[in-house]
Amino acid sequence: MKIVIADDHAVVRTGFSMILNNQEDMEVVATAAEGVDANQKVLEHRPDVLILDLSMPTGESGLI
Repeated sequence: MKIVIADDHAVVRTGFSMILNNQEDMEVVATAAEGVDANQKVLEHRPDVLILDLSMPTGESGLI
């Protein structure tokens, strides 16, 4: 399962990545710190799952 993580907190991105990458059937293929970058990563990697923070700063929420 390919996963993209989008959150403005680096510790959250790193923590989720470590946990998920330890699973045999899961791989974090990209992470993003803002909404626009998250959209680009999803288009580029076509993940099965997107873990998305809905409240990110700079006016770019997870609901773009």
